[in-house]
Amino acid sequence: MKKTLSLLLILAALLPTFTACADNSGEAAVNDTPSAQSDTANTSSAKEEETRYTANIPEGTDYDGKSFTVLAYPVEVFVWGDVDWNAEEMTGEAINDAVYTRTLNTESKLNVDIKVEHMDAYGNSTAIQQSVTAQDNAYQLATNNLMAVFTMSQSGLLSELNNYAAQGSLDLGAAWWDQNCINDLSIAHKNYMLTGDIGTMYKKSIGAIMFNKAILGDYQIEDPYALMESGKWTVDKMVEMGAMVSDDLNGDGVMDTNDRYGLICFCDMMGLAFIGCGVEMAAKDENDVPSVTLYSEKAVSVVDKLATLMYDENLSWSWSKAGLTEETAFSMYQQDQSLFYYGELHSVATMRSMDSPFGVLPMPKYDETQANYYHCVNPHVASVYFIPITNVEYTMTGHVMDTLGAESKNELTPAYYDVTLIGKVSRDAESAASLDIIIGSIRYDIGYLSGIGISSMLNTMANSFNTDLASQYQKQAKVFDKLLTRIVDTFVEG
Repeated sequence: MKKTLSLLLILAALLPTFTACADNSGEAAVNDTPSAQSDTANTSSAKEEETRYTANIPEGTDYDGKSFTVLAYPVEVFVWGDVDWNAEEMTGEAINDAVYTRTLNTESKLNVDIKVEHMDAYGNSTAIQQSVTAQDNAYQLATNNLMAVFTMSQSGLLSELNNYAAQGSLDLGAAWWDQNCINDLSIAHKNYMLTGDIGTMYKKSIGAIMFNKAILGDYQIEDPYALMESGKWTVDKMVEMGAMVSDDLNGDGVMDTNDRYGLICFCDMMGLAFIGCGVEMAAKDENDVPSVTLYSEKAVSVVDKLATLMYDENLSWSWSKAGLTEETAFSMYQQDQSLFYYGELHSVATMRSMDSPFGVLPMPKYDETQANYYHCVNPHVASVYFIPITNVEYTMTGHVMDTLGAESKNELTPAYYDVTLIGKVSRDAESAASLDIIIGSIRYDIGYLSGIGISSMLNTMANSFNTDLASQYQKQAKVFDKLLTRIVDTFVEG
């Protein structure tokens, strides 16, 4: 992917300038300090003056055209096809051009040749396993979904990032790395994965709520944005508002795909709504060691509360329970057949062609006393980055990763957030504040994301309208504990 400096200069003159992203702390980073004030590397705001981020690379650093290969998601996989590395030329499309520019700038600053290979299926770890076995150092950086990376971390395939940073130049505290991800997914103060401005694939998987403004106006329902701002956007309020609009439109006495609902959802709303209600499925002790903490009186109460919302077939329609596709759900929502739609942020982009105006909301709180909104990514598709154990180019890798991160914060995140989500998809000014909350409040709950079975249990409960959390948890608690203990032991001993 080697480019010439003259091409870079031409492109720099032609490219639009994107406004930079605000850190979760609300403070702008100092231009030459990669670790400047940042709690997460996720949020953005077009309100601030442009800030350019620069990795702290020694002047004169030159890697003489050396190759740096990234293993990325496959390209053609419905909404989960790679967009973060698949840019061969400028096309005028915001994310593509930002990726192209990000990579080009990194190559120019360090004189490296960034190459990209795409795996045949996300979640597939074969390429990394084969490379490590062959000791060929085929990949210097790779990405995969969270569950796959947790599995690989237990197989001796990945570098522990704190140790890697200590031997080289990688700045794990930099503004472009998501500090929530680094802090939440560490075990015994060891990390094998990270994400941040370098990619958009994990942001697309964050669960959120859309609301139909046309229906809202027809029924003169109170403003959900005002509820959000006041901290009163709760599960109970969502039930109350949804019940006002549900209707057997054709009068046949059967609620089906021909009727209107308060909510259209999918079974995994159960797990993400648990997190939204402040339940921690695994919590860590003073030694940074997690244990399963899902079951509690509050968790039982959350199931009952969510059942009122999700299990009432006169109020809600679940396309997973119905055994239908998300395309059916999209079609129903676009035809004004639901006030609320639960989906991931990729769903917001899909609704771009919808005629009726819509807004975007955080996941609802448990009640009004809950201090914050919480969100989570989808462990089956959210991508995180890791360094294969065969890569011992400690200094060069840190320089490349941090430069990619800084350039992504300058180019890719604004292209995704300001240009795509805010500029092209959203229908109102208030959604910017809502998206700030959503993208800036991710909890990377190890109990939900590591593949120990909790997410599957909750999905099954949602699809079967089961409210007996005590029984379901008791049946599987030993498995949850055993699998999490296995992960912990690997991190502690690794």
